[in-house]
Amino acid sequence: MHLLRRAVIAAVALLLLAAIAVYLMFRGSLPQLDGDVAGTGVTAVIERDAIGTPTITAASRRELAYATGYAHSQDRYFQMDLMRRVAAGELAELLGPAALDTDKRFRIHGFRRVAQRVLEKMPAADRQILDAYVAGVNQALENARARPWEYLALRTRPGAWLAEDSVLTAFSMYLSLNDSTGAEELARSQLRAALPPALFDFMNPLGTEWDAPVTGGSWRVAAIPGPEIFDLREGDPREAALSNPPSGTDLAEKPMVGSNSWAVDATRAAGGAALLANDMHLGLRLPHVWYRARMRAQGGAETPRDLVGVTLPGLPILVVGSNGRVAWGFTNSYGDWTDLVIIEVDPTNPDRYLVGDTAEAFAKRAEIIAVRGAAPVSLDVKTTRWGPIVNQDAQGRPLALAWTAHDPRATNVRMLDFENASTVQEALLAANRSGAPVQNFLAVDHQGHIGWTLMGQVPIRANYDSTQPASWRAPGSGWVGWRAPEEYPRIIDPAPGRLWTANTRTIDVGTWLTFLGDGGYDLGARAAQIRDDLLSLSNATAADLARIQTDDRALFLTRWRDLLLQLLDEKALADQPARAQARDRIERWSGRASAADQGYPIVRAFRQQVRKEVFDALTAQARLQYPQTKFEPSAQFEGALWQLVTQRPAHMLDPRYATWEEALLASFDTAILALAKDCADPCTWGRQNTLAMRHPLSDALPFAARWLDMPAEAMHGDFAMPLAQAPAFGASQRMVVSPGREAEGLFQMPGGPVDHPLSPFYGAGHEAWVRGEPLPLLPGNAEHALLLKP
Repeated sequence: MHLLRRAVIAAVALLLLAAIAVYLMFRGSLPQLDGDVAGTGVTAVIERDAIGTPTITAASRRELAYATGYAHSQDRYFQMDLMRRVAAGELAELLGPAALDTDKRFRIHGFRRVAQRVLEKMPAADRQILDAYVAGVNQALENARARPWEYLALRTRPGAWLAEDSVLTAFSMYLSLNDSTGAEELARSQLRAALPPALFDFMNPLGTEWDAPVTGGSWRVAAIPGPEIFDLREGDPREAALSNPPSGTDLAEKPMVGSNSWAVDATRAAGGAALLANDMHLGLRLPHVWYRARMRAQGGAETPRDLVGVTLPGLPILVVGSNGRVAWGFTNSYGDWTDLVIIEVDPTNPDRYLVGDTAEAFAKRAEIIAVRGAAPVSLDVKTTRWGPIVNQDAQGRPLALAWTAHDPRATNVRMLDFENASTVQEALLAANRSGAPVQNFLAVDHQGHIGWTLMGQVPIRANYDSTQPASWRAPGSGWVGWRAPEEYPRIIDPAPGRLWTANTRTIDVGTWLTFLGDGGYDLGARAAQIRDDLLSLSNATAADLARIQTDDRALFLTRWRDLLLQLLDEKALADQPARAQARDRIERWSGRASAADQGYPIVRAFRQQVRKEVFDALTAQARLQYPQTKFEPSAQFEGALWQLVTQRPAHMLDPRYATWEEALLASFDTAILALAKDCADPCTWGRQNTLAMRHPLSDALPFAARWLDMPAEAMHGDFAMPLAQAPAFGASQRMVVSPGREAEGLFQMPGGPVDHPLSPFYGAGHEAWVRGEPLPLLPGNAEHALLLKP
């Protein structure tokens, strides 16, 4: 017994020692915050305040880039590694077979090769800044007491950072913001082929009554097509709907990866200075996408810089923020930046395709994908002058993907020019010259002016329909060049004194479609609510704009609530206790997407179920004809849907039902049954909208998930309102700033600045973001200082 006790004690002691050793090893990977670092070749200091926000000060722009790279590497190297690997299709080398499908999907784009071509064309001055950044990243890796903790957990070592990896970081944003497969265009073309033209146009309008462009009016949805065009109660449409072919239609709309941004000029602002607000909506994960910083270059012959905002780890650039004279922000444009090109194979040689009157050989390459813990996998990629082959059409013809991201002319680091812009006009010109995923660009300046344009490179289209796959074989068809900066649409100091963008059409339909094409821009409900909020302010303050950012009023669903209350009359409630309970909760709904509300999720689920069932009935023939395609309603389908559920034409009624009332009640019953199954009673919106902001290694380290992941908080907000929020999607930051008055600026960001769960800065500031409580934009007093010395 005595020996057994001693053995147990020894075993426990060994476990304790092992745990202490692991803890010390992981703690050793914490970044150095104080002291001197010699041998860097630069003079700079990285100061951090009480929540870890860095202020990076250097003697020149090149040294500032070096120090920024050093700070990014210290705090976010694993994130940088993931972003470059995603874009390059090299995740499996780090994470194993689970990432292989992702690598195959993205490796076909050859982004590492494109990145190298971008570097070849980069001006020497820009390359000098980028090379300094890369040197800073690698010096921090070399100086670290231990490799970043994720690599300790994965039992591997991080590879060095290359200049082309910074370009790959930019390409990772293309992958987030653009359609990288052409699947949406192909599905739309198949739906158009299967439906009568009038029905397709009715279901896919260019806008609705919710439109809220800054210039140009709303789009009038066409009238419901008559029974002579399409009748769900007769013939083939009826048979198709009754056969109920499998539906891939998602119940909920997919989140619009985009943002909100608005501006108020000096005449409408309380302090007599223009204000800018920006909150970019992206997937929420850890490490968080943005890295908040203040960046100062002071001394030498260069123009001094004092920048504040957010950076993207992997790049030496302030993405959005203020330079003291101009402030700027983005929202995704949802222009049409990818096209499917029908490839006409040479009938005499399947290894060649037709270009004009001649034929060219397909370019073929074997991509070797390294897979951790397994044998390498070879991926055969076939490409054309227009892009890689990604699919085939119904006739079996190959389809190539033309994407602006494939052309090195579309990507550059001209966003550096924002740093020295002094006026709105200068900022807009810099935006037109910048190479990045095309964005709505808003800017305000210290003189009180405001302006909008597009940032990013835009192709010139000729002689084809960009909304569906088309042949570019004929000379003069396809993309025939790039827009010059002077061609870009602009709005400066509009009469209302306000500007707003929210991933919708910003200007008149004709100009928008001619210049950008239709990439599936959002319904205008969110933009309209922002517009109306802004127009109600005659003397706006920073606090006013911050309140708009957290506006969770569900104005879009109000009419659906009213429709539902009319539907749930005395007859519909007879002997239906579930319906009666739901009606009671709907009547007590606050009108907001409040986490505590029980009425909101019911109204929301009802609309989604009706949307799905109406769309599925109308598209049943297309689903029979193309069973492998996933058809989804466009964001503008709401206009057609509302006409149908309010006018209730008999010939558009699902043949499974005798009346529209019966169909709508069936949708309602399905919706509340699903809620009862998936959401414990009482089903509040917060139970459905619970934050799931997780670290990619928390599944592999479940015992550590409680320390790695952000708390699972019940969240306010939803889509179609300014406070965009879903469990793993939402505002990646919230900023309000007036150039020259940064000390009065406001800021919120989830996740915290440092990717290390043992750091006191892990998750710092996150709780304020959850509560919607702005913090000061400028970092606080320095509590740590790391000096970089030559």
